[in-house]
Amino acid sequence: MPTDQITDLKTLDAELAKESMRGLWVREETVRREPAPFGKPILWKWSKIREGLEAAGRLVTTNYKGSRRAISLIHPDLSESSTFTLNMAVQLVKAGEAVYSHRHTNAAMRFVIEGGEGVYTITDGEKCVMEPGDLVIQPSWGWHNHINETDRDAIWIDCLDSGLMRMLRTMFQEPHPAEDVRLFNSPMDTAVRNPGLLAPPGKLPTKLVYKWSETRRALSQMLPENESPFDGKCLEYRNPVGGGATFPTFSCWIQMLDGKKETEPHRHTSNQLYYVVEGGGVTEVEGEKLQWETGDFFVVPNWSWHRHQNSSAREPAFLFSTTDRPLHEAIGVYREESANS
Repeated sequence: MPTDQITDLKTLDAELAKESMRGLWVREETVRREPAPFGKPILWKWSKIREGLEAAGRLVTTNYKGSRRAISLIHPDLSESSTFTLNMAVQLVKAGEAVYSHRHTNAAMRFVIEGGEGVYTITDGEKCVMEPGDLVIQPSWGWHNHINETDRDAIWIDCLDSGLMRMLRTMFQEPHPAEDVRLFNSPMDTAVRNPGLLAPPGKLPTKLVYKWSETRRALSQMLPENESPFDGKCLEYRNPVGGGATFPTFSCWIQMLDGKKETEPHRHTSNQLYYVVEGGGVTEVEGEKLQWETGDFFVVPNWSWHRHQNSSAREPAFLFSTTDRPLHEAIGVYREESANS
C-alpha cells in the first residue's frame, strides 16, 4: 500500500506486520517500571520426589551411554526448567552402578543427599568422594561421571544453567569415547590430594569438593556482625581461583536459621532455588506461605518479596540454595530492595 494511503495507526501496524516489522509504539504502553516475577512460588515435597526416584530405580536402566536417572523440578509456568535460567533435579545412582562419562557446556553442581566413601564423581580425572552434605562442582565442558561402589543407593541434587544455555542456543553435550568410566588421575579423593588452595608452582588451585563438615562448622562459628538480616548466617561457595561466585552464571549458598527469628522481607532480580538440608520452617513469598521440612525444595522467583523463619526455637535449620545472581551482576542488572529501605 502506498504510504500516502496509510491514514491511521491500525493500518500502518498491519502493513508493517506483513513485512515482519513492528512499530515500537505498539509496546510502549506495556513497558513496566519494574520487573515482574516469572511465575509463582512452588514447593516440591521430598516424599513425592522419593516415590518417583524409587519407581525410576525399578524402571530406568543406567549404564554405558544410557539415561541418567534424574527427576527435574519443572516450574508449572515453564516447559523445561525450574527457573528460566536454572534447572534443579534429583538423581539416583543405584548400588553398584557406574554412569558413563560425558561433558557439556552447562556448568553443573551436585549437593549430596545420600552417599558415602564408596560414592564418587570423577571430574576431569579428579576423584571426588560424595558424602552427605558435600557440594561437588563440574565446570563447563569438564569430563565427569558418577560411580557407586557401595551396597546402598546414592542420591544427590543436580543444578545446571541449562535454561540459560537453551536461551543462548549454546547447549552442547558429548559422550566420552571410552567405555571404562574409572578415568581418574589418582584413586585418592581430590579433597585429600589437593587440600585448600595448595597447588604445584605455576598452576592454579583446583577445588571441586566443599565438605559438609567444614561448611557446617563455618556456619556455626559465624560472628553476629557477619549475619545477614535477609538470610541469617549465610555463606557462598566461592571460587577458589578468582574468589567470586561458584560459577560465572550461578552460585551456591548455604544458610543457617537460628531460633524462631524471622528474616527481614526483601526481593531481588535474581531467582533462588532452595533445598532444605535440615529442619523445618516457613518461607513467605508474596504473601503465600511455603511450609517446608527436611528434604523439601522450593523456588523464590525473581523480584518476589520473601522472608524465612525457622519453626524450631531450639534446633537450627539449614537451607542450601542456588542463584543466578552472578549473571545479573555481570551484566549490571542486579537490584535488591528491603522492606525497610
